[in-house]
Amino acid sequence: MPKVIITDHGFPNIEPERAAIETAGFEIEAIQPICKTEDDVIRTCGEADVLLVQWAPITRRVLEALPKVRCIVRYGVGVNNFDLPAAKDLGVCAANVPDYCVEEVSDHAMALLLALCRRIPQDHQQIVQGKWGVNPFRPILACSDMTLGLVSFGRIARRVAKKAQAFGFSVIAYDPLAASSLFTEHQVESVDLDTLFRRSDVISLHCPLVPETTQLINKTTIEKMKPGVIVINTSRGPVVNEKDLIDALKSGKINGAGLDVFEEEPLPAGSPLRSFPNVLMTSHAASVSEKAVEALQRKAGEAARDFLLGKDPASRLV
Repeated sequence: MPKVIITDHGFPNIEPERAAIETAGFEIEAIQPICKTEDDVIRTCGEADVLLVQWAPITRRVLEALPKVRCIVRYGVGVNNFDLPAAKDLGVCAANVPDYCVEEVSDHAMALLLALCRRIPQDHQQIVQGKWGVNPFRPILACSDMTLGLVSFGRIARRVAKKAQAFGFSVIAYDPLAASSLFTEHQVESVDLDTLFRRSDVISLHCPLVPETTQLINKTTIEKMKPGVIVINTSRGPVVNEKDLIDALKSGKINGAGLDVFEEEPLPAGSPLRSFPNVLMTSHAASVSEKAVEALQRKAGEAARDFLLGKDPASRLV
């Protein structure tokens, strides 16, 4: 009987996947303890026809060592733990779940953005310390006087644009791969990256982690930004050079940061990011709601099931 193996996951149970896969007549197993390394995957997943993967590394070495595996499915949007060129070379189908948390992540980005624009973390912290008064945190611009710059203009960024426009923000975006009609449809100005850095009061990152976006926010690009800019990252941690971000927070060049993702996760205990009252941090939680998590598990299971039934998964990448 064809078998689906879950290399790793953080869910309370795997009932949504089990329902999709076992109802179709296939077997499913979740590895415990979870796979964290290439060697873990190679040692435990030799019987798999399909792998469901959250964070485990699926590299060329792994795929070459597991010739029975013909499909890999990522629990999530990003696939930076998959070696897609290797999968293509070896004839292994790769798929993800690109559309399960659009509302959640866009809501989360807006929550971070609005809290920082309104200086809520700073004011909260001073009240805890027995102080009072908003003047130390001025100037505070009205949302209608601010420009939001979106790096990438995919599904999530487009939802952020609509929600931000409802608060009065002017919205610009950079995405060289997006059709011009998308910008027109959403009443968002398409700009180049330097223009986005120069004009934005708030920058929200929604790009995938690829070589072109790794360390995109760094000393050089920060120098192009407005003094007092706010940076929001709900994409991938390595898009931001944290050392350069910390330096800009210390100097005041960046007036606030909302971070759901980090270069290293969990965030190291000694990270200076923990010490700033104008930095809001969440634990890679932007995608989470009960509805979204159930959809993620179900859609990943359906992708595995479809492959075993001889169909292309709806979100096939290679």
